[in-house]
Amino acid sequence: MQKIVYAVIAIALIGVGCYRQFVTPSASAADQARCEAIVKEIYATSPESIETLAGKCGEPGMVAMMDAKKNNDGAQAAAQAIASANQQDLWSILINCALIGAGIGAAGAAVGAARKRA
Repeated sequence: MQKIVYAVIAIALIGVGCYRQFVTPSASAADQARCEAIVKEIYATSPESIETLAGKCGEPGMVAMMDAKKNNDGAQAAAQAIASANQQDLWSILINCALIGAGIGAAGAAVGAARKRA
């Protein structure tokens, strides 16, 4: 019974961690839409640039960069905004990896419990 509990916990933790890491975008929908609008406005004459850059608008650093470009911020202010956005994204990535790691640990506990019983 204990191995089943560990296996269920492992599946849940790995599933939540993978979902957060690979399925959900890092930037909010509003930020992503604003970024895409800025990209379309700034690069209106270059469809290739729009296609390439708009695809990256799900990343917080890209949103910060486009906001800085739209506001004509200086290089230092833009760099600070991008660094801050990426640092927040880093914490999210670390949490996701911790969930996945805990799930792997629970899977190991399930295997260990199964071997003890056998």
